[in-house]
Amino acid sequence: MDATWCKLRDGTWGVRIHHDGQPGEEVTVTNKQGKSKQVFLNARIAKFDDAQLWSISDTPLPAATGDAPREHDRPIEEPF
Repeated sequence: MDATWCKLRDGTWGVRIHHDGQPGEEVTVTNKQGKSKQVFLNARIAKFDDAQLWSISDTPLPAATGDAPREHDRPIEEPF
């Protein structure tokens, strides 16, 4: 799926997507100059009517071990 870069409130770069993303999903991010990069979704930061903001990583998320929830499996509080 396609995504665009966005600056998150904490100052890091994340992505804006226009579909229901899933943690660990690989997306292609394209900048204004048309250069693309593959990244992985970590945690949803915000959800809007037409888009979602996600934190990202360059590598896939590690597989869960045992019954302990992973950080990105915990419910995300909506910003409003």
